[in-house]
Amino acid sequence: MTDKPDVDDATQWMRVFARARGLDRAYALYPDLVAAAIARGSASLGPLPADFSAVTEPAFSFDPAKFAGPNS
Repeated sequence: MTDKPDVDDATQWMRVFARARGLDRAYALYPDLVAAAIARGSASLGPLPADFSAVTEPAFSFDPAKFAGPNS
C-alpha cells in the first residue's frame, strides 16, 4: 500500500458526488472548480469555543402583533 491516493478513485468519487448534487454538467465543464467547491464545502469548520452560547442574545419579549401584516 502507498500513502498516495488513487486518482481514479478520487475522480470517480467526485463525479458521483457531483451527480448526486445536480452538478454533473458543471463538473463536466469545470472539474477543477467543482472539486475545489466540494472540498471546501465538506471541510470541517472546527470546534466552537467552550464559552460559545447557541443563544447569544435572549429575547426579552415577543409581540406577534408587531409582525402581523396590515390585513391581519
